[in-house]
Amino acid sequence: MRLSHLALLVAVGCATLAACSAPPATTGTSSSSTNTPYVPDEATDYGPGDYCAETYVLIQESTRANFSLGSEYYRNDDYCAAYPYMKWMLDNEPLFTGEEPDDRNYLRMARIYEAFAAQVDSSNTDEQKAYLDSALMARRDGIAAMEAEGVPFDGYLRDLQEGFFYFQNRAFYDNAEANEFAAFRRAFESQPDSLEDWYIGELFNTSAAAFPTEDGEANPERAEFVRQLAQYVENEEVQNYYTDIADVFEDPTAGGVGPVNDSAVEALVADLRGGTISDDDALVLLAVILQQPDRLENLGEDVAALRTEVLRLDAVTNRVNDPRTLAALAFQAYREGDTARGDGLFQRAIENAESNLQRADFYYARGRSGDANNALRVYPSHGPSLYQRAVNIGQAIGRPTSLTGRFAYWCVADEFRNVAARTTDSRIAGLARTAAARYERSGPSREQYFLAGYQPGQTVSASLGAYGSCSTRVR
Repeated sequence: MRLSHLALLVAVGCATLAACSAPPATTGTSSSSTNTPYVPDEATDYGPGDYCAETYVLIQESTRANFSLGSEYYRNDDYCAAYPYMKWMLDNEPLFTGEEPDDRNYLRMARIYEAFAAQVDSSNTDEQKAYLDSALMARRDGIAAMEAEGVPFDGYLRDLQEGFFYFQNRAFYDNAEANEFAAFRRAFESQPDSLEDWYIGELFNTSAAAFPTEDGEANPERAEFVRQLAQYVENEEVQNYYTDIADVFEDPTAGGVGPVNDSAVEALVADLRGGTISDDDALVLLAVILQQPDRLENLGEDVAALRTEVLRLDAVTNRVNDPRTLAALAFQAYREGDTARGDGLFQRAIENAESNLQRADFYYARGRSGDANNALRVYPSHGPSLYQRAVNIGQAIGRPTSLTGRFAYWCVADEFRNVAARTTDSRIAGLARTAAARYERSGPSREQYFLAGYQPGQTVSASLGAYGSCSTRVR
């Protein structure tokens, strides 16, 4: 069904839509008791592409009510339902928050576009990039809107978000590395003490493009920048490594580091690919990669691929013990398809973690099947994992239409209430209670189950798909 039929569907009733999602209650938030059906002018007004199914949407006259509805759907990761409300907010009251104005509506819309991009078939790169461009523009429009209205804001987190955006989406942007460096550098210069080692490591890596070096020449500007980075690295071994590399940038012949001719470079590359490179030579080759990328390109080498190969070597990664840095390296290995190396680095991150809570955070961030259970094993009240498990169960049941099949909605509501009871995170607890109420409303009505012979309080069973079956009580 396409959106041109929405007005008719609203008149027939929400029950006719397999993908129907009723808006959450907005008690006390609306200044008007009259709601009007939202009938988009174009299909793209509801949700871009084919990702979002049609649904029953009410745009209200009250800005506060629309903000509340969009916010609640967004917090519950229901981006399709949040989209029309976020779009209305950006068209009408973009900086409205109910409190002090800011750009959160733009930031939420950017996240929604990124979620849509993730749903596009990987072969359709044009559509993926269109969504990503929209996300990037939404964030920039938010900053422009605050500047136009004189709204004060902290650019630090926004710079980190922009830099990480380019890090994640390098395949779509030719200038991604330079843009990533520029964004992270702004964050570093504004709050150097706040930047974690992973971001500093990315600044170190991408500084090669920012401070280009002619073959064999010194690069004092980059040397000075790397020394600045070294001052704020927590890991002492990495700090010493940066200092040593800075010496090489300043004097390529210092300490005999760095081959002096192309044949020596080719020999190091051959040893790397043949698996015979020594630890010391691996560090020398890394210095060449970071200091003289043009030399390698002139030899026909893929500098990015070589850097990835070198960073896979134990001679480099064994210098790192910081759990956050290890976890970041592990996730990078996973993105590159090197699961074995990623697992090894991830295990080291788990072993070096500062607390069980941090271990749970790492498991949750990895997001593999069973990782939510691993997180709960080490930290039973880990709110995000409890919530994610409940979300997974909700997704597993699909959209049952039979009376007995819809009992599963009540089971999922029970699961979310269990989350709210177990977690010590008040934000997660609030989200879980909201989700529980939403699933509760999706179960059979009293009229429906009375006609089928069921009574309130009666025990019933339902299927949870891959999660087995459940027992719950008739509401």
